[in-house]
Amino acid sequence: MKLKTTTFSWVLSRLAVIMAVAAVAGGCNPKALKYANKPEECRNPKYVDAMKGQAINFYNAGKYIEALKSITQAAQCKPKDPEVYYWMGLIYHKRHKLYEAIDAFKKALEIDKTHTDSRMALGVMYLELERWDEAIAQFETCAEDELFLRPWEAYSNLAWAYLQKGDLLLAENAANKAIEANPNFCIAYTNRGEIAVKQGLNRKGILDYQKAIQLCPANYARPHFLLGVEYGRLGYYAQACDEFSKAAIVEGAPEAEQSVDYMRLYNCPGVVR
Repeated sequence: MKLKTTTFSWVLSRLAVIMAVAAVAGGCNPKALKYANKPEECRNPKYVDAMKGQAINFYNAGKYIEALKSITQAAQCKPKDPEVYYWMGLIYHKRHKLYEAIDAFKKALEIDKTHTDSRMALGVMYLELERWDEAIAQFETCAEDELFLRPWEAYSNLAWAYLQKGDLLLAENAANKAIEANPNFCIAYTNRGEIAVKQGLNRKGILDYQKAIQLCPANYARPHFLLGVEYGRLGYYAQACDEFSKAAIVEGAPEAEQSVDYMRLYNCPGVVR
């Protein structure tokens, strides 16, 4: 019995020594715990902002691998920053990793459910995957957020999602709300034009495409392409060729190649056959 008591006392004394060493090493120091298992650079309060800024610069320069490295370093230091995961999601998207992007945007929303930019981006990912209902849920939340500064973008994306589902009335309503919120938002006119054409209101669609072209930058090919299609249906081939030629020169636009095909069909001048 005495041997057991002695052994127990020895264990307690060893435990006390271990705890004392941990305390001296900073194990009980809140600041030390904060930076446990993190790079030494995390102790610099400016480091995270520097890494985020570096990631954004790389992103804007098209250097997505370097951007991902920088934003990952920021995430190691500040794992509760929704902005870090928002940019991580954007970078993954540029690298064509949609599911990793979705995970990053969801992480941002877990940290801050009011981070509307992440919610909008998540909705766009669902659009690309043709998961219309999930996209609609995200955009509806954004559109109803009174603090969101760009509700027209949410309504315009809603219009597109409803259009893909074939819910034309809901699509038209969302497009109208987008234009009401921002009468200069050209994409909303393009969407509303497509909705009108689907409803059989082709001339109304043409007016919206023409309005979109007035407002959109020259490198936005879609309204030119869609207007060209409508002019072709009406037999206005010269006008159709003019619109297709404007869409065809927009590098990287999916409508560019389609426009070239129509130009060949209509024997438009200047097209390589």
